[in-house]
Parts: sequence; structure tokens; C-alpha cells
Amino acid sequence: MKEFLWKDRLQILTSCILLIIIWEILATLIDNPIYLPTVEVVLANILIIFKSEDFFINVLSSAYRTIVSFLLALISSIFLGIVSSGSSLFRNILKPVNALSTSIPTMVLVVLALIWFDKDNAPFIVGIFIVFPILYEGVLSSILGVDKNIIEMTNIYKVKKIDKLKYIYFPLIKFQVTNLLVSTFSLAFKVVIAGEVHGQPKYGIGTVIQYEKMNFNTEAIFAWIIIIAMISFALDILNKFITKKSFKWRV
Repeated sequence: MKEFLWKDRLQILTSCILLIIIWEILATLIDNPIYLPTVEVVLANILIIFKSEDFFINVLSSAYRTIVSFLLALISSIFLGIVSSGSSLFRNILKPVNALSTSIPTMVLVVLALIWFDKDNAPFIVGIFIVFPILYEGVLSSILGVDKNIIEMTNIYKVKKIDKLKYIYFPLIKFQVTNLLVSTFSLAFKVVIAGEVHGQPKYGIGTVIQYEKMNFNTEAIFAWIIIIAMISFALDILNKFITKKSFKWRV
């Protein structure tokens, strides 16, 4: 098993190195930093960004918006998922709303959010609307997927509803949400940044990227892309750690 893991890691590392080499070759051939800066220039810009006074406040502002929007989406999806599982009427009412929210392009949603809300609140709204349908469907499917024989047995033995939720439904919801955690949180992080790019709040990664775009500073934009990728990678590691701790029986 360990041999396969090391083999996979080696292949991923090799792929990353090849991408960097191709990037450097293309940047050298194009010879125009506005279109494609070299690797060295981008790395130098990353260091400049790390040393800037507003770096942490920009990252923390985006992280704050992401966390708040994700938590609001998570809480509402669990609540509405539980309600929908017990009411076909409520479930059918939410179906077109859910379908609409998943079909609207992100950029269109950003524009609408900026029309309806101010620039500081728009990224929150975008994050909630993009993440909610995924979490809601996950919660609902996990509840509806419970073995009917188990439910019948709990009814025969007159198990309390609170105990059903605590010992049957919540573990399934926890399992489903944990599996969706990194993908949905990373998605929320990206769409919040997209909202910041168009909304231009005072602080945020998206605000900085838009500023660099206006100045044709492609090197800084590439640097921020790598920083965002690093943050997403860190979230992936955190998700694996949480999953391992939450479900030790799977190890």
C-alpha cells in the first residue's frame, strides 16, 4: 500500500515539475510578462506579496467571508434537509429553487448580488447560494438513504424522534458533510474571491487581483493564483485530517 502511495506522489511531483518547465519555456518564447511572466518573476512577486502590509488582512478578510458564508449554507442546508426529508410538499417547493441556484452561472449571480446588496455583503451571498445546493442535496440524500428496515424497527420499539436524529440521522449527515467539506469549502473560497473581484470591498484577495488587473500586473495575478492554490492545498490536507479523526473506523 505504501509503495502505491509513494508511486502516486512521485507521479504528481513529476507532473508538477513538467508543468513548471513547460511554463518557463512558453514564457521565454513569448517574452512578454503581460501575457505570461516567467517562473522566477512570479516567485519574486509571491515574496513581495508575503511582505506587504495588507497581505494578512486581505487573506483573513476573504477567509472570514468564506467561513461565514459556508457556515450559513451548512446550517440552513442541514435544517432544510431535515425538514424536506419529512415533508414531500416542502421538498417539492425547494426543488425549483435548488435547480435555479445550480443553473445560474457564477458571474451572473455575482452581478445580481451586487445589484441587490452592497459590495461588502455581495461575496457572502454568492458563497451561500453556490454552496447551499450541494450541501442540501448531500444532507437530503443521506437522510432519505437510510435503510427502511431500520426506520421500521425504531417505530416498532417506539424510539424517540430526538434519538433517531442523534443516533441514526446525524451520523449519516456528519459522514456526508465531512466528505463534501473540502470541495464545498474550496468552492466557497473561490466564488467569494470572484465576488470580491467584481464587488471591490475594501479588503480581500479579489480586490487586490482586480487592482493588479487594472495595472496590467500579470506577475502579481499569477502570484495570487499560486497563493490561492496553496491555501486550497492546505484545506485539502485539513479535510483529510478531519476525516481521519472523525471516522477512525475507516482507517
